[in-house]
Amino acid sequence: MKATYNAYVASDLYQAGISCDGHPHIAEKYYVLIENAAGRRFRHKKSFGDVEVIQCEETGETGFVSVRNEVRAIVEDLAAKVNATLAAGKPLTADCWFEVDPAYGSDAYVSQGTEAQRYFAEQAA
Repeated sequence: MKATYNAYVASDLYQAGISCDGHPHIAEKYYVLIENAAGRRFRHKKSFGDVEVIQCEETGETGFVSVRNEVRAIVEDLAAKVNATLAAGKPLTADCWFEVDPAYGSDAYVSQGTEAQRYFAEQAA
């Protein structure tokens, strides 16, 4: 039986830079994940940050402009296209995806065993 995957939007936090008050500006980076019923997951290589970093010409201070709505629309459209491709039975371009940790508590996660837990995260570090 062939594993059926479903695409959805996911995100991670990242430090986009340092603001004018010296504190880190934490932003969100969006990307598409595909996951099967067993919990095996693959992440799209392209991700999109939800802020644009700008530099004030007069003061040189760093600022951050939210582009969250635009970015969410782009990533949701990509997830919809991936789901349409999967539903049509067409293959995805393997070069655009890499395997990540299985969904926590899923069959794929449990089948890793205790010594293999977080294998993919350690490989990416």
